[in-house]
Amino acid sequence: MGRKRKLTGLDIRHLARELFSLEGRIVKKVYSMNGHTFSFIFYPEVNGCRELVVDINGFVFLTDLKWKKPEVPPPFVMSLRKHLEGKRVSYISQIGMERILTLELIGKESSLKLILELFGGGNILLAEDTNKIISLLRRAKYKGRTLKVGEIYKPPKEEPVLDEWSSSKVEEYLSSEEYLQKPIWRSLVELFGIGPPYLDEIALDLNLNLRDSLKNHREAINDIAHVIYDLVSRKAEPVVYVKGDLVDNFSVFPLRSLSEEIKRIRTLSKAIQLYYISQEMKVPEDPRIVSLRKEIERQENLREEYKEKSDELKSIGDLIYLYLDSISRTIKDAKEGKLSPIIRKIDRKSGIIYILLDNKEIKLDFLRSAASNASDYYAKAKKLREKYERMREAISSLRIKLEKLEKEIKELQINRKPVERKKLKWYERFRWFFTPSGLLVIAGRDSQSNSEIVSKYLDEDDLFFHVDMPGGSVVILKIDGKKPDNDSIYQAATAAASFSRAWREGLISADVYYVRGEQVSKHAPSGMYLPKGSFYIAGKRNYLRVKLEICIGFQEIPDGVKLTSAPAGVPFLYSICLRPGSLGKEETAKMLKNRMEAWLRKNIKIDEASDVSAKPDINLDDILRMMPPGKVDVME
Repeated sequence: MGRKRKLTGLDIRHLARELFSLEGRIVKKVYSMNGHTFSFIFYPEVNGCRELVVDINGFVFLTDLKWKKPEVPPPFVMSLRKHLEGKRVSYISQIGMERILTLELIGKESSLKLILELFGGGNILLAEDTNKIISLLRRAKYKGRTLKVGEIYKPPKEEPVLDEWSSSKVEEYLSSEEYLQKPIWRSLVELFGIGPPYLDEIALDLNLNLRDSLKNHREAINDIAHVIYDLVSRKAEPVVYVKGDLVDNFSVFPLRSLSEEIKRIRTLSKAIQLYYISQEMKVPEDPRIVSLRKEIERQENLREEYKEKSDELKSIGDLIYLYLDSISRTIKDAKEGKLSPIIRKIDRKSGIIYILLDNKEIKLDFLRSAASNASDYYAKAKKLREKYERMREAISSLRIKLEKLEKEIKELQINRKPVERKKLKWYERFRWFFTPSGLLVIAGRDSQSNSEIVSKYLDEDDLFFHVDMPGGSVVILKIDGKKPDNDSIYQAATAAASFSRAWREGLISADVYYVRGEQVSKHAPSGMYLPKGSFYIAGKRNYLRVKLEICIGFQEIPDGVKLTSAPAGVPFLYSICLRPGSLGKEETAKMLKNRMEAWLRKNIKIDEASDVSAKPDINLDDILRMMPPGKVDVME
């Protein structure tokens, strides 16, 4: 493929029809993945997708993957979050055939427009419903329009609006004097957003040279208009074009002008995503790697030259000894001014003669003996052989350096890739873990989830745990027809103590009670008052005194390796344990994240051929949510 593909106005036209499915969805979160790529998360999801990826350099698509995000959002993203979160998408449209998408959003008190410009340097703008700009990624000034806070947003041009058109309307625009004078390709790009590869398809279909001006092809205008109107109005049949392991291109429907192997894709968003990951997510080759490879190649060539030269010099020394008597006589003759049949050339000023032996020209010092000349050749051969051997170590050192750098770059490549966004199990909305006997323990995160756990997931035979003080998680040990073992009961009790006020107050241990699910009610008996968020417990309570301790790590469950938090003794692949202490949560969470990522690099294999990373994603926010309330110490 030549130059990299970007979305054309035609692509965006068809993509906008797909994105209508976002209408009615609520903006949940906004992220910046880098200076030019942004993520808008919506709720509820659309066909497994809940994230709109926007790269202002020329791409936008709905994604079913989870993308890497920085921990700290930049000011512009904070502004977007402030204005957009909680707003509902009411309408999505394209401005004419421009590479501009507009999302109209409504809230309780205001209506806003999110404008995505995907041409030139790209831009993201937030405007009031009056089109007054209230926030934008970058200020810009063009002929006829200025983009800055307080200005009224103006698109590059107001027309054409394709909804009002027929093929005759397309022909009318093409026949205007302004566009008759221009090359065909430029008119198609400016009027209808028809860029490569669709231009090539039109040229092939109509046998046109698109560099010619339209005035030279007036007879073809009607045919061009019909083809363009068909491209815009026909139903999308997205495809990607594959070359080897790479997705080399994509289009809204199959094109004859692209000859690579094609794969039909369910949605245009998916086709764009496959291309984007294949082409745009690559890490450019590091110049340090290029330089190291060149240096290794140079030194290997030089080393080989040393070996060849050393072997040649040694062979000359061997040859001199083989013909030692003959060469001794030749040297004697040269000293006495006599000619010898094997002398080819003589330089009496420098004392050098050139002789021919076994079709090989040999340089000799005729002021020294034949044996001395042979020794010189052996000495030079030895020096070169020593250089040859020393260079082995130097090249090996360079190779180790290159291998380390390539590994770092490969890791960077893998870390840039999005990960598969798997459907969460119902219990993953809460704190959860599995005990050694395979029983599931779930715990609430707040009063709302505590209430939900009791209302929806507490069965009569399950065990209900709570610290013996106000302010703590409801913990449930799911029995599922099994007999609960002592270890499972103790671990559930430890979770109830650890995720409670006891930890925040720095206690080492706490009392926890547990009862059967049938003993728990959200309603008090008649005549009794039950505070909001409390539960009524009927009958006898069982008490345990447990130590406060929580470990954060990886558990392997049927659908993969998951990050969770649980007491010690739970079967972890790898974990780090905490107890009440003096360290801040954020500082500790960063340390945990670094350690866990280091463990993953060593222990979880990555499918490098895959378009997405198979490595479990570790997010700082997730770790913070798994930690107990209050300060901690790390148990080494």
